[in-house]
Amino acid sequence: MLKLIPQPQVMDVQENAKMNISHISLGKNLLSREAIEDFLSFCNLPEGEENIIFESDESLGEEEYSLVIDDEIVIRASSASGQLYALQTLKQIIFQCGDSVPKLKISDKPAYKIRGFMLDVGRYFFPVSDVKKIIKRMVIHKLNVLHFHLTEDQGWRVEIDAYPLLTQIGSKRKRTNFNHTPHGGFYTKKDIKEIVDYAHAFGIKVMPEFDIPGHCRAAIAAYNELTCFPRKLPVADHWGVKHDVLCVGKAETIQFVHNVLDEFFEMFPDEYYHIGGDEVPKHRWDLCPHCQAKRKELGLKDSDELQFWFMNQIKDYCKAHNKQVFMWSWELEDDSCIDTDLGFTKCGEMETGDRPFIDTSTKAYYIDLPYGYISLKDTAEHKPYSGNCLGVEATLWTEFVPDMKKADKMSFPRTGCMSETGWNGSCGWDSFSQKLDFYYQFLRKNDIGYSSLNTANPDYIKGKLGVLWFERRQLMWEGLTNIFDDKKIERMAKK
Repeated sequence: MLKLIPQPQVMDVQENAKMNISHISLGKNLLSREAIEDFLSFCNLPEGEENIIFESDESLGEEEYSLVIDDEIVIRASSASGQLYALQTLKQIIFQCGDSVPKLKISDKPAYKIRGFMLDVGRYFFPVSDVKKIIKRMVIHKLNVLHFHLTEDQGWRVEIDAYPLLTQIGSKRKRTNFNHTPHGGFYTKKDIKEIVDYAHAFGIKVMPEFDIPGHCRAAIAAYNELTCFPRKLPVADHWGVKHDVLCVGKAETIQFVHNVLDEFFEMFPDEYYHIGGDEVPKHRWDLCPHCQAKRKELGLKDSDELQFWFMNQIKDYCKAHNKQVFMWSWELEDDSCIDTDLGFTKCGEMETGDRPFIDTSTKAYYIDLPYGYISLKDTAEHKPYSGNCLGVEATLWTEFVPDMKKADKMSFPRTGCMSETGWNGSCGWDSFSQKLDFYYQFLRKNDIGYSSLNTANPDYIKGKLGVLWFERRQLMWEGLTNIFDDKKIERMAKK
């Protein structure tokens, strides 16, 4: 029986009927040069007479396709995306069956509009070559949105002409978690164009994240006037929530955000934009004369409402530039999703509302967390929130993921489960586990690292040990520093 990930919606395989493939030759198609080269390189078969025919079918949706294997291979689609996904399915069939593939008919389309992967490059910088590897991993899983988390407390990673210190100062930190090794890096505008063009060649949209008003220590280190109580601050070294955030009471701060976004609009042409909104301590705002004057001017009750106002200002600015805006939202049970409207609404409340959102459940899709927290089975069994759910996203935070080797270990095989859910609407451990041997072989074929099943579904003791090792990060949390800094700011506010 054919094992395919993600599983096609409809597949009819003819018993004991085969087509021999001695060569590969693609007919006229809509595919990019990169997508064609990727497929031919994977199959590694000689060219010959045309044996993969592409037919246009405008009745099919943008990502929908039909794949028929008979005396020849016929792919029907209305777009390059549909053709690309048909080839990803064909890759797996040829990989399993070699030069004698079963005759079959597949009719396939995704259950969700957005099937994303978030790469956090703010903590650890991933060079362009590694970002391209992430994109290639997304392609074989039929994922279509790269959520590019570019700004953080620990690093500003994108060149902004109007504010050169963002990269000159904000892209470097003196040390990282558990060591004293300096770390830095950023993408030039030329780098960003290369990444975006490469993603587009594989039908992937790039959603940049400019995380505001919290998670801005790198920007504040470069331009300390952006915070409520200006003082010389370094780029953050370690993980944890930082209390110095953007001062939303200053008109200059909103102008700064607008100016940065103007350059983002030039670099990132796709419609999806993320503006953060999570983990914003209000200590500075409660003491800040600028923030409190703005709050009173607007007739707002407290600093929480001040944040709602600020985020809406930025959301409206993005929407005026034809961008669909996303923000982080949180449920009381520490679950998360990405909301397209004013943030901070419980995910559970969205299930009965009309507000679109992406499910990024911390119980299933926070793939930086150890398998003792989120096992492969947990990811497989997760059912996306109902309501106006646009899709699902695997989120790879990198406080403790310094390179591609670690990224692969944490991402796979869990991303395979998530891709199955994103494409079919659900996964399920019983069905996915039957395909796991094939999946591991296919990952190896694509030079993708992964965690073994014993690691991905750990027993109780192994799981707890993994969690304990991960939680050593608590030793690196700057909680005491925050307490001392809060007292220092309180003294400054009284002067």
